[in-house]
Amino acid sequence: MDAVVELKGVSYRYRNQEKDTLSAISLSVQQGACVVLTGNAGSGKSTLCHCLNGLIPQALEGDLRGSLSVAGKNPAAIRVQAMARQIGLVMQDPETQIVGRTVYEDVAFGPRNYLVPKQEIHRRVTEALEQVGLQGYADKSPDTLSGGEKQRLSMAGVLAMEPDILVLDEPASELDPAGRSNLYRMLNGLRTNKSTTLIIVEQKLRDIHTMVDTVFVLDSGRLIWHGSPDDYMKTQHVAPRRPLPWTESEPVSQIDQACSSESPGSDPLETYSTPPAPLLEIRSLNFSYPGSGPLLQEINLDIHENDFLALAGHNGAGKTSLAKHLNGLIPAPPQTVHFAGCDISSMNRKKLSQNVGFVFQNPDHQIFETTVEKELEFGLRASGMKKPERKERVRKTLRFMGLEAYATVHPFTLGKGMRQMIAVASIVALKPRILVVDEPTTGLDASGCATIMQIIKKLHNAGTAIVCISHDMELIRKYANRVVVLNQGRIVQNGPTDTISGSTEIKEDTPL
Repeated sequence: MDAVVELKGVSYRYRNQEKDTLSAISLSVQQGACVVLTGNAGSGKSTLCHCLNGLIPQALEGDLRGSLSVAGKNPAAIRVQAMARQIGLVMQDPETQIVGRTVYEDVAFGPRNYLVPKQEIHRRVTEALEQVGLQGYADKSPDTLSGGEKQRLSMAGVLAMEPDILVLDEPASELDPAGRSNLYRMLNGLRTNKSTTLIIVEQKLRDIHTMVDTVFVLDSGRLIWHGSPDDYMKTQHVAPRRPLPWTESEPVSQIDQACSSESPGSDPLETYSTPPAPLLEIRSLNFSYPGSGPLLQEINLDIHENDFLALAGHNGAGKTSLAKHLNGLIPAPPQTVHFAGCDISSMNRKKLSQNVGFVFQNPDHQIFETTVEKELEFGLRASGMKKPERKERVRKTLRFMGLEAYATVHPFTLGKGMRQMIAVASIVALKPRILVVDEPTTGLDASGCATIMQIIKKLHNAGTAIVCISHDMELIRKYANRVVVLNQGRIVQNGPTDTISGSTEIKEDTPL
């Protein structure tokens, strides 16, 4: 069988860079195969994906060398829009692909541009939304969706084009365990029923090894190994767990059990015995976006100075919306949220943000300066700190975060893992009493995850209260001393990590 994707000696160097990001890559992928690209952060995985549909070198200019063939065409010589019929790319950041005012418009965008008949567009949109679990979302604004829901939406937009080849860059990085399971079940179905070729960037190979044919490992832009998933896991000393469930009869998520375990009439606030004088108090908080149903309902929660609190729950459960109320990113009604005894609705916004720091799920939402040290200095300058003290605080923070070598580097020349570290550092420099981090390990390799979590743990040990939104139950069990589970905008579990994660109420997704 002929290869539908073939690279021979492909090298690429971004403009104004001294070294190649890809070096002499040669590989081939057969029709209907499922292959995984893996490797450390900065190894060139995303760059390779962008070569396959022509984004490189057409949109991301640079020096591309070697031979590429995708569906019998040279993607470097054909417009990206023309290649979209054969190859669909789901990028790592879903927001870069969302263009519609509503979910329906966004998914319909691609087929409309190809003058697909209206009735056929409706069929494709309906089917794509059902495939990714967004049925009933057609009229919603993408702005109201959670990170995981946006990731599903970007996937639906590509599926509606019905390409023969799907290139997926960390497609499940923002999904909860149930969503991750359902996504890969759906992709496996496309491969089985339609011979769709799958090229997936993925770090957690043990979750999907049964559907993968070949693993390609990149390091510093070079292809250093390829082989079967079983052989790869042996080289990584990873014992495979049970694969994701491909049949509906198997359990999908133990978070489901937590979300259904609330006893009628129980008060989640009373399920956790805490010391007096919480640092932050929430009482009867309700919230909804204009034109949508309730997103948060009767939230009662205390956060203490010694907390390393994990917020868990399915995509769209309200985790990020709740977290944004803690420092006024979403204004709280009077008398609902108090920090150190003060109603935050009447507090100075600048003072509140210095005490309750927030690190976004996407670091690019809060990075905008031209060097790393300027990024760290920005908040300090806004707080009125004098220059000598600012410079000293920045110096100490760079050292604390291990970023001293990057002080004068432009943040956007660095990989996502480093940008995530910079986003955390910019808040750490303010010395907040509470640090809120939204999915801090999304898209990071094992080394990057360990580094950033060790730094957050170090902050906690130094006296900073931590609120961490995460779907990773291994991470929660390792670092958090308390877990709060949300479901449909309500707190359904609230207690010490060992009592929750050790029970049948909330665990890592057992099939993984």
